[in-house]
Amino acid sequence: MAFREFTRSDRMSAQILRVVAVAVREEFEYDNELKHVAISDVDVTRDLSMATVYFNTLFPEQAKEASAILKENAPFLRSIVASKIRARRVPELRFVYDASLERGANLESLISKARDTDPGFEEE
Repeated sequence: MAFREFTRSDRMSAQILRVVAVAVREEFEYDNELKHVAISDVDVTRDLSMATVYFNTLFPEQAKEASAILKENAPFLRSIVASKIRARRVPELRFVYDASLERGANLESLISKARDTDPGFEEE
């Protein structure tokens, strides 16, 4: 039995990521709330019925508006995905804001602040 490196859901995730990223950039290029949106990851369920599309924004204060627009346009984006990839069934798209960049920046500032206040810390 040969070991498959990538599952069907992994391959579907990669295809959806490419298609949705291009579609958001091209179809919503004049929409200010989506101008600075980047698709960061896609997770597809094993049965290929649902795809969770993670996105982040350059300006975190626009995340709520961007999320609403993406959720409202999910059927439209799904139709674009259906036209671009070969699959019997295209998963429903669910958009979720990915706050990992914000959390990373916050942790970095906390670490920096801790280093500045620690008199025993010596940088190499």
